[in-house]
Amino acid sequence: MKHPSFYSRSSLLVASLAIQLITVMASGGGGSSGVTSSSTVAALKNYNAMFTFGDSMDETGNICAASSNKTELDVLTCTRSPYGETYFGRPACRWCDGRVVVDFIAQALGLPFVPPSKAKGKDFRRGVSMAITGGTAMNFSFYKSLGIEDPVWNHGSLDTQIQWFKELMPSICGTERSCKGYLKESLFMFGGYGGNDYNVQLLELGLTPLQAMNYTPKIVTAIANGVEKLIALGAVHVVVPGIFPTGCLPIFLSLFGDAAGETDFDGTGCLKPHNRLTEYHNSLLRKQVDALQRKHHNSTRIMYADYYSLVYQMVQEPEKFGFSKPFEACCGAGGGKYNFDVTARCGMEGATTACRDPSTRLSWDGIHPTEEVNKVIAGALLRGPYCTPPILG
Repeated sequence: MKHPSFYSRSSLLVASLAIQLITVMASGGGGSSGVTSSSTVAALKNYNAMFTFGDSMDETGNICAASSNKTELDVLTCTRSPYGETYFGRPACRWCDGRVVVDFIAQALGLPFVPPSKAKGKDFRRGVSMAITGGTAMNFSFYKSLGIEDPVWNHGSLDTQIQWFKELMPSICGTERSCKGYLKESLFMFGGYGGNDYNVQLLELGLTPLQAMNYTPKIVTAIANGVEKLIALGAVHVVVPGIFPTGCLPIFLSLFGDAAGETDFDGTGCLKPHNRLTEYHNSLLRKQVDALQRKHHNSTRIMYADYYSLVYQMVQEPEKFGFSKPFEACCGAGGGKYNFDVTARCGMEGATTACRDPSTRLSWDGIHPTEEVNKVIAGALLRGPYCTPPILG
């Protein structure tokens, strides 16, 4: 069944806008920061800068800086209250109630928040974000060949984001030779990519998870090729995340749960077919990352982040981590078990009040995690054990 376009005229969701709910934590509860202090990090590793790539999970403002289309900005509810309320006190073009993962990592490394690459008059020498809402691993021309016209999927693919970075390099580090030296002491956060590629297939093309697996090798190869391109530019420290268990997110449970049979759910309450797709993607990606690690072991440090294992554990045992109601969105007016409806999503009229305490929830808007979860994610990436090797390892 083909679902209606999630970017269309009235209000349907910019679906999954990189719905990578990577709610992760190596140990401890949701109330603990899980982020190493700047002084500790400085003693372990000094980075010149941090450069980030990806989608709405790591969005820090590119979609707002790049778009002048009022209709599009109206659909992008991250520009409305209550987004940003926990930390910024206002919408900050981030898809959560406060900081995203790369914000916490930047703070822990003693670096400034990474500004969006589309911002004017910014100094990018200490870091910049190419991540943008709707970002995909595959180029838009690929999806256009499949009949996709929705412009949300044409904001900036993996290759496009790398091109943006190449255009900024002279202002960041000067000549090609000086850039090689500068970039080898910088941290690259490369995705995770893939979530939106499956969103196009599942939500726009109406494919089943099993059918979507036919495209997984192409998607994973695109990600691996992207890592190679960064290495060729001079990157040495690169984090490559997998993707979350899609079948555990409120958006997918809301859209597909009613039509699913009893055997389509696992004991936790997640959709098994969608999680199998995620597992397949991550298994192929892990093999590619392992191959890259072997190929470049003398010159690079490529880190694989296993988001699937972490988020699934958190969904299984939310109380152990200090969270509750893992399938219910904190913000939105969908009601019911998942509190998610594409016509009443967070930030829309009637959905401008979040739950009382977002820090106790996994899901902020049915798609993206809360700030508290993002803080936990950052801690897990910095220390492991689900980032191999850890950023601070």
